[in-house]
Amino acid sequence: MRILHTADWHLGARLVERDRLSEHERFTDWIIETLQTEKIDALLISGDVFDAANPPLDAVALYFDFLKRLADLKTVKAVITGGNHDSASHLNAPRELLRRFEVHVFGHAGNNIVDLGGAVVAAVPFLRERDLRQAGSGESLITVHEQIRAAIHDHYTAQLSACREIAKARPIIAMGHLTALGATTTDSERDIHIGNLGAVGADVFAGFDYTALGHLHRPQKVGGQETVRYSGSPIALSFSEAADTKSVVIIDTQDLIDKSPDSQPPTSSLRSSNLCGVTLLPIPVTRALVRVKANRETLAADLASVPADAWAEVTVKLDAPEPDLDRQVREAVSGRFDVLKVLADLPATELTPWQPITPTLSELQPRDVFRELLKEKQIEDEELSAVFDELLAIREVEVTH
Repeated sequence: MRILHTADWHLGARLVERDRLSEHERFTDWIIETLQTEKIDALLISGDVFDAANPPLDAVALYFDFLKRLADLKTVKAVITGGNHDSASHLNAPRELLRRFEVHVFGHAGNNIVDLGGAVVAAVPFLRERDLRQAGSGESLITVHEQIRAAIHDHYTAQLSACREIAKARPIIAMGHLTALGATTTDSERDIHIGNLGAVGADVFAGFDYTALGHLHRPQKVGGQETVRYSGSPIALSFSEAADTKSVVIIDTQDLIDKSPDSQPPTSSLRSSNLCGVTLLPIPVTRALVRVKANRETLAADLASVPADAWAEVTVKLDAPEPDLDRQVREAVSGRFDVLKVLADLPATELTPWQPITPTLSELQPRDVFRELLKEKQIEDEELSAVFDELLAIREVEVTH
């Protein structure tokens, strides 16, 4: 069986107020074409289909257009799980209809086991704290931390056990949307678990033949394991991802070697023979994001190599603040590409009573705004920050339900 793993589409996302719809349209075109040319049997989308719980209408239309084209293929089954950006109820709304087209959607946690024929999938969406534990009064962060991690481990253990009951000699695949310890994050991820309490080690996924993860936007394997992977986002969602090679993962599976009727249930050690290979397939870049470092004296020359039609973040090395730096950069560019951000790189000893280039409110997350307020008021209170993070988590639950 050939399975394609992707995640973190973030339909409806914007970058410094620039719409990304055309990039997502080209990506969905490419996915449909790839499903056919690579003879894919099943598609796994591991959370964050949308960028927000209430996505814009054009993003929703693109999602349903993709699902219609997927159903028209009549050769590819799909499993879609919710992420921390998704509204579970919004994703689940058409699930009964979609199931008739072999598209299985799981916004909420539960015993979400899907038999794809050639493999069995434990479709685990983003696990919110209410899915994992009952909060009590007077609990320390350490206690909450330990309980959440233990509950995530227990959830995957239960899912593995349920899969083994029906899998027999077939591969077992887990899906997840969380942070795995040791993985590399980027600027575009937003954590909902307070202080990253939901981070787990790769040992949580022991016993699965492959774990298809979402949540982190940089393609990577976890703990050095080829079979525990983040597919990453299909397009760069922040300038911190500008140098990333975006990709999807193709998994080729096989049955266990011993298929005799008298054989014992497969063990985790035997299951290593279930995978023929894991292949990364690069995604074509439709809009280049570029980070450029330039000197004030050689500004035009330093910007000459930036591709036409790119979106750029330009950092200019200065000896002293220059109030019209933004204008100078844009004049040097002469419209060859779009400059979304201009940053000043000043000497550490340079005292600046003002910041020449500041991020707009739309570029900041609520957590960032609160931290800046504390800094401005010269308030150093980690407990206050933790309480604010709790309020954000509660608000996220309210919005998604």
